[in-house]
Amino acid sequence: MTNLEYASNAYLKTMVNTSESKLDLVILLYDGAIEFLHKAVFYMGRQDVAKKLHYMSKSLDIITELLNSLNMKDGGEVACNLQNLYIYMMKELTSANIRNDPEKINRVQGLLRVLRDGWKGIR
Repeated sequence: MTNLEYASNAYLKTMVNTSESKLDLVILLYDGAIEFLHKAVFYMGRQDVAKKLHYMSKSLDIITELLNSLNMKDGGEVACNLQNLYIYMMKELTSANIRNDPEKINRVQGLLRVLRDGWKGIR
């Protein structure tokens, strides 16, 4: 792990430990997924398969956590729509990973940004 990665991980852990609400944590998860996808595209361009896979995996883990955290019982249509969107993102990222397609990753990043901005608007 490089010094930059170590510092980034330490910063993220500090942010998670000091976040004031579940909403702040959700926003941090979106930020993390967006950043990891940015890094995956960067390493995809450098043809560094190991690092690309590392960051794709981290992004997929975050999206999986967002999916698993949905309250389907009380969330109604919003939870259902988010579930469908997260599953779509996971499929797109899996396809992008197999095909080395940065455009699919960029589209998922765009969706994550829209969702993050929506949650920030609630705050």
